[in-house]
Amino acid sequence: MPLLDALDAAAGVFDAAGTLRFENRRLQALLDEGALPFAVAPAGGAARRLGSPAGLDEAHRGALAGLKALLSGGRERLDVELPGGANGSPRRALSATPCAVGGGRGALVCVRELPAPRAAAPAKPLESFFDTILDHLPLAIFVKEAKEFRLIRLNRGYEEFYDKKRHDLIGKNNYDLLAQPEADYIYGKDREVIERREPLDIPEERFNIPGKGELVLHTVKLPLYDDETGEPLYVVGVAEDISARKQAEAARQRELAWLETQKQLLAVIRELSTPVIPVHEGIVVVPLIGHLDETRSAQMKQILLASIQHYRASIVLIDVTGVSVIDSRVAAHLMQAIRAAGLLGARCVLVGASPAVARTMVELGITLRDVSTQRDLQAGLVYALAQQGKAIVTRRAPAAEGPR
Repeated sequence: MPLLDALDAAAGVFDAAGTLRFENRRLQALLDEGALPFAVAPAGGAARRLGSPAGLDEAHRGALAGLKALLSGGRERLDVELPGGANGSPRRALSATPCAVGGGRGALVCVRELPAPRAAAPAKPLESFFDTILDHLPLAIFVKEAKEFRLIRLNRGYEEFYDKKRHDLIGKNNYDLLAQPEADYIYGKDREVIERREPLDIPEERFNIPGKGELVLHTVKLPLYDDETGEPLYVVGVAEDISARKQAEAARQRELAWLETQKQLLAVIRELSTPVIPVHEGIVVVPLIGHLDETRSAQMKQILLASIQHYRASIVLIDVTGVSVIDSRVAAHLMQAIRAAGLLGARCVLVGASPAVARTMVELGITLRDVSTQRDLQAGLVYALAQQGKAIVTRRAPAAEGPR
């Protein structure tokens, strides 16, 4: 009802039985004054309905018959002119088109006063009705003729798209509005719609609009043909500006890529913070540097066990030369790692403990009865080789022979 009341024409909706289901104030006033005598109101305040042609003049009988034929499916449109009355009432144009009402076929009827006898072609109230609807949709809607694809109808959304007024756009084609590469692309799509004779859904199109920059559109186009001749008449298009959505998606993708990069960097940092160095067949060194918190201790245990399997190590030298402090939780993780390495068949040797670390471990009551210890990494390597029955031997280079 607010939409009907907003029209500048008298408008109403009849159902299939000819009952007037809705009417705006303008139509109600016409019916009250008897300006449209083919619609009557029965006694008792019942709804108005189409009445009998008896007593009507020829024009009103024709309008009544045409409206009933439209409701019964006998025709698809009604456009008639109603003459002015003897009392000087103006001439009126009546238009009707079918619509669905209560699950059945109904009719939308619009009545508009004609400006003056023979002054101009009859007004088209339905166009105003649909223009009002289309202008309030958050989409760019347009109609092009099918030969040169020039604009013949458009809504307010299309005006906002180009930031131009309607009278500056009507009659133009895309070569008048865009650069040639983009105009060529649109011409090809319009031609494709006509030749394929079916709707075309274009999920993403990018255009550089003068003064607005790049816009991203989701566009649907469909062809309209003459039912009798089969000749193409129009291309109808609906475009939605999805630029903000695509920018949000791109920002989200950049954020995900950044998070993935951070994840990879953290993995590299973890590997670098606890490297595993194979120094001889069956012997690896795990140097620990810096502050060992609970997180790094757990990572060290995971890397240690994986390296034992990878290098098939039987002896692991855990070098704590670069560790300044070990607390009870870190010591517990370290001992768990050593015991887990033993289950994999590897013996752990703790090397390079500083006086401060040794004192802390003693104060915490941490015993190393199952762990061998060595003074430094060099001593630990000599010890590991001895466990394999090997030793480091110094050889003298042979003396160089003099000239003969």
